[in-house]
Amino acid sequence: MGIRRKLIEDAFTLVVLFMATGAFQTFAVDHSDLRSVNNGSRFMEVLWVAVYGVVVLRLIPQSRRIVTLVRENKWILLLVLLAVASTLWSGDPGLTLRRTFALVATTLIGIDIAVHYSLRDQLRLLYIVLGLVVSLGIVAQLFFPGLIPGVDFDTVAWHGLWSAKNEWGRIVVLAAVAVFSRSRRSLRDFALVGFLGLVAFGLIVLAHSIGSLVILIAILLLFRVIPTLRWRPKILAKAGLAAALIVLPISYLLVQNLDKVTAIFGRDATLTGRVGIWRLVLPSIERSPILGYGYSAFWLPDSQTAERIREELNWAGAPHAHNGFIDMALGLGFAGLLLLLASYLVATRRAIEWFHFHQGAEREAMWPLVYLSFFLLYQFTEGSLVAENNIYWILYVAVCFSVTRVVVADQAALKVDRGFSPSARMFPLGQEQSLPSID
Repeated sequence: MGIRRKLIEDAFTLVVLFMATGAFQTFAVDHSDLRSVNNGSRFMEVLWVAVYGVVVLRLIPQSRRIVTLVRENKWILLLVLLAVASTLWSGDPGLTLRRTFALVATTLIGIDIAVHYSLRDQLRLLYIVLGLVVSLGIVAQLFFPGLIPGVDFDTVAWHGLWSAKNEWGRIVVLAAVAVFSRSRRSLRDFALVGFLGLVAFGLIVLAHSIGSLVILIAILLLFRVIPTLRWRPKILAKAGLAAALIVLPISYLLVQNLDKVTAIFGRDATLTGRVGIWRLVLPSIERSPILGYGYSAFWLPDSQTAERIREELNWAGAPHAHNGFIDMALGLGFAGLLLLLASYLVATRRAIEWFHFHQGAEREAMWPLVYLSFFLLYQFTEGSLVAENNIYWILYVAVCFSVTRVVVADQAALKVDRGFSPSARMFPLGQEQSLPSID
């Protein structure tokens, strides 16, 4: 009976994660029409409400534990509460209220995953979902190329099960990051990871998504850098200084020769028009710097400010600022941006502690740090990943609460047994749920 219940719970989580990828949603919503995007699909809304109900029922028995975890992740809580409160000053209170309700529920989904699954099990479920959506995307492109309508100007670029090539590129990068976080215990594992990595590179090239290619390369480099966190402090400090002496001059040269660098990738220094958008929206941030214009309210079709920006860009369908930090400042002001950054810094510190807990060769121990890096890097070139019914926000919350669960449990254990230090307590990866209770 227990096995059957576990299978049902896993199947439910897999369905939720699949829905959260946004695959096939172009059939439910016309992404070329901003009004259709804002209004959403009535069928999908009903489906998501049903999901929210099941998640709440799953969380009720864990309420005391969840209260402790939420208290330790107060920055995420405050960010979500600020989004809800922004209904009071939103240009469209009804839309903001509806979307913040979904944001709260999406955050609960991330908490539910963190509470019910170890990080190893989270990765296992992620392999299945991402493997499925990427495989279906390949099938759609090869055998049904006109099935999924695209909205990009580049008509030959692959966009999988999404309407835009960058959305497809981002999900492929996420799949690659998950695969590279897989432990390799045999030659077969090395061969499988290497093959899937080559497939990911090929798919990103076919998508003509330069941003995704750059981010994938950056994260692959991180897999080489993260193990240095286990070095002795003096050695780590010297290595950091040496890296800074190399990286800073190179960065300066890249900035000074940005036109030439972007030309290598077939782009210009405006980053495909992104710089122009950023320049136009900054005055809007200056007019409402503290609290913004309300969650999801700035880029409304009826917004006069947003409409003027679209006209100046000559892009009637501009959906966001193509920068998560700017979009956060537009929606929730610098208050929201600071709360997001605070939650990120706390999660990163805990992810580093988590990595130190697992001194063995377990590659999955890198997953929290690698995903947090993925989340941060994509904020620079795409819209905010703090969004409702979104797999990236679900995974962010799941990672934040998962590393908190281990670190807080360790602190609770130390109150009982003062003879151990945090760095000396090692927990087998995938067995986090056997830790002392944090109720």
